[in-house]
Amino acid sequence: MLSSSTRLDLRKAKVLLVDDNPQSLELMTQVLMGFRVGRITACRSAEEARESASAVPYDLLIIDDEMPEEDGISLTRHIRRQPEGPNFTAPIVMVSGNTPLEKVITARDAGANMIVKKPIAPGVLLSRIEWLARNNRQFVTTESYCGPDRRIKQQLLPEGIPERRSSAIALVSNPVRAMSQDEVDSLFG
Repeated sequence: MLSSSTRLDLRKAKVLLVDDNPQSLELMTQVLMGFRVGRITACRSAEEARESASAVPYDLLIIDDEMPEEDGISLTRHIRRQPEGPNFTAPIVMVSGNTPLEKVITARDAGANMIVKKPIAPGVLLSRIEWLARNNRQFVTTESYCGPDRRIKQQLLPEGIPERRSSAIALVSNPVRAMSQDEVDSLFG
């Protein structure tokens, strides 16, 4: 875990990038290269990503949620169900162009650490990568869930301080509506 004053150095980082769209894959590769990520493995299918993820330990996996044949949710579940695999506890960032509440909850419950909405804003992606590097959440393994701990401390707010999740709580009344990146982030604690 890094302190908040330590500059994040990604030159030695190994990232697995999974997206079936060649233009999106190239764009994400360029963004990661701009962050000076040392080693990027790009896969155009979940099948190709499964092979790579079963053989090589990665520091971060970035997975598109909508791919033909097998989607990113299924791939994430597969990785999380391989306790002997090299990426069982590796951080997983799901990227999606469509983020209704139901999909965000499904990705979270599959074991994704975060969801970033497409089109990707490099600053947003970098801030999520930094957050993952600086915040070491416990990993939970049960019969029904494998992934980062979702529990959040429940404490009363000081008088006069509004609930920071009030907008996210309001989303429950309209589950079909697409969520903003801030709304997606609020569900991950």
